[in-house]
Amino acid sequence: MTFDMWIAYVLAMLVISISPGSGCINTLSTSLSYGFRQAIPAIAGLQVGLLIQLTIVGIGLGAIFATSPMAFFVLQWAGVLYLMWIGASKLIWPKTQLASDSVKVPKSALFNRAILINVTNPKAFVFLAAFFPQFIDQSAELLPQYMILAVTSLIIDTAVMLNYAWLAHALRPLLNSEHLMRRQEQFFGLLFVSAGCLLAIY
Repeated sequence: MTFDMWIAYVLAMLVISISPGSGCINTLSTSLSYGFRQAIPAIAGLQVGLLIQLTIVGIGLGAIFATSPMAFFVLQWAGVLYLMWIGASKLIWPKTQLASDSVKVPKSALFNRAILINVTNPKAFVFLAAFFPQFIDQSAELLPQYMILAVTSLIIDTAVMLNYAWLAHALRPLLNSEHLMRRQEQFFGLLFVSAGCLLAIY
């Protein structure tokens, strides 16, 4: 892999990470509701999910989702139902109070939810299976190249999500009433439901 090719990958990955998606929605929602510190486990979970995706694509299993309609269908609808469930829970049982930064929420729950959001998206597997090889020099050793691209992906996505979390945390003082907090929860509930619908349709 040449340096120019790596720079191209960095730019492409930056655009992909900045683009709004279910991971971005989860980071913003978590930081708004619980604060910046509590968003860190959620961001870590997204990166573990991304690493799982990259590993599966790297060993060639990502092609399964591109060639097996049944595997794609099962994972797709698992993702759809999971996003719908998160969204519905926010719409039906919205939080009405901001959690203070000192309040401890189960980090494992935030972490595991973020992993599931990433790994139940079959279209991400298909996309990565087509996208990743474009930056690989097939005449050179593959493993070091995959490792470089994987580490690059994790660093970029982590940086972008941390910035999203900081932005959301900076907006928390504006949510100074039960009414605004409920509306914020319901807004993100609608975004999660919309993300589930888009995953089902496209």
